[in-house]
Amino acid sequence: MSTPKKYVLKPGRHQFAPGETAAHTNDNLTDEAAEWYLNKYPHIAPLFVKQEPKPKASGKEKTLKPQVDAERRGEGE
Repeated sequence: MSTPKKYVLKPGRHQFAPGETAAHTNDNLTDEAAEWYLNKYPHIAPLFVKQEPKPKASGKEKTLKPQVDAERRGEGE
């Protein structure tokens, strides 16, 4: 199973550097290469999809118990 990418391009082929061919896609761009290009050419940031940060699990999630009314348990009679 692959790890989700940190940097995801919008659909299509993209040119990052002036004079470079539009050859970058999600299939051939690694996160490491994306970081390098973004540091060198910050104007390309809009070519990437904004990723929502995932909330960190605290390990203290509450589990809700289903409420069962007295009649369904047979206690109401």
